[in-house]
Amino acid sequence: MKKVIGVVLLCFVFSILGADIIWPAFHRKTDPEYEKMVRDTEFESESVSSERILCIDNNEEALLWRLRMIENARKSIVLATFDLRADESGTDMMAALYTAAERGVNVKILVDGIYKPLYLDRSNTFHALCAHENVEVRFYNPLCLKNIYKVNYRMHDKYLIIDDHMYMLGGRNTNDIFLGNYQKGINIDRDILVYETEPGKGESLQQLKDYFGQIWEEPCVQEEDPKLKETIREQQYEMFQKCYEELLRKYENIEQFSGWKEETFKVNKITLISNETGAYRKAPQMLSAIRKLAKDSEDVMIQTPYVICNPYMYQTLEQVENSADVKIILNAVEKGSNPWGCTDYLNNKEKIIGTGCDVYELMNEHAVHTKTVLIDDNISIVGSYNLDMRSTYLDTELMLVIDSEELNTHIREMNETYIEKSVEVKSDGTETKGASYIKKELTGKKKMFYRVLQVVIRPFRHLL
Repeated sequence: MKKVIGVVLLCFVFSILGADIIWPAFHRKTDPEYEKMVRDTEFESESVSSERILCIDNNEEALLWRLRMIENARKSIVLATFDLRADESGTDMMAALYTAAERGVNVKILVDGIYKPLYLDRSNTFHALCAHENVEVRFYNPLCLKNIYKVNYRMHDKYLIIDDHMYMLGGRNTNDIFLGNYQKGINIDRDILVYETEPGKGESLQQLKDYFGQIWEEPCVQEEDPKLKETIREQQYEMFQKCYEELLRKYENIEQFSGWKEETFKVNKITLISNETGAYRKAPQMLSAIRKLAKDSEDVMIQTPYVICNPYMYQTLEQVENSADVKIILNAVEKGSNPWGCTDYLNNKEKIIGTGCDVYELMNEHAVHTKTVLIDDNISIVGSYNLDMRSTYLDTELMLVIDSEELNTHIREMNETYIEKSVEVKSDGTETKGASYIKKELTGKKKMFYRVLQVVIRPFRHLL
């Protein structure tokens, strides 16, 4: 009997390893129907859209604009985020959402399920928010026995929708690393606030609402069932009230702010592109769309925290580079905040520069988590997609394709500052330091850490 149990357990373990580690390595090919849809989509327009935008690159401003948006809500709020924590900025957001729910706003929150046991299951603050009658919380693919064979399929989306007239979408998670000014070890990122001047008519806003409606009802999405004593809940509600009162004192124009049109600028067109929403291996839809947009262009600038490619992705870079001058800005290993991305770069740097693209190893004060692709002088693609295999084949991802010379120019000017802080590595292997580059050496301990990781990650790099 013990042998039988042992064999069954061994088979169970191997089945998990096969489903969660081996199966994701068999990447799906491009979807012909999706590629046709992309070819048939008009991403540019000669007329001005009714949607206006604001590009937000500062973490404290990112929190302030979120608070303004939530305060402006009258009917509904949707918050979808990969990583939500009850730290300082996360609690600020929860207090704002609680305040909105108190005045009758319907609040829906969707969080990736991997962070449920890590940060939220033991948080009285989070559960008190969940318990409010006007708040509904669901988790994407939570870690449980039911989902044991699809652990690696995550929701990487980050957006906030307010009623039918504005939303924010980008690469920031809902915690102190990305929002507010509560810690020094931050990551720099980018959000796009979209304001609709004719409520209910915004094309990209409707696309995002439709996308949320689809992912909200995915079979892998499970509703949170808050179990909290009433006394603890009341204590948390008092904390929410005090927290929000403090925010109103800190940021004087949260409640009174009305300059949405004045603070935003015109664009010609905004289009949402996405990966599939289910918890399964995905076709490389995002990469297909970016490749189509970059085809026959003259200038392409890719900003990504790190690069982790398979042969098809390298081939895509080569194809784009054949017609365009391609620059890739990524974090230098000495400053990167993702050890997996840094380690894979050490292993595959020659393959990346072998595509013909010029690579800029950025030595910024803080790690740059921004995901942006610039094409010629008018197209900017901004959102959550990293140039890695996880974002390409495993996770849900969202990007906005924005036809705007003003936005393109703004981001290029920021990138020129980053380039000055970088080492340029050309396709022939020559390296040139930027005028503002400040060298930083890895410690001996960090070097040893990376040497070990360089060996360890090789069989698992398709999951990174």
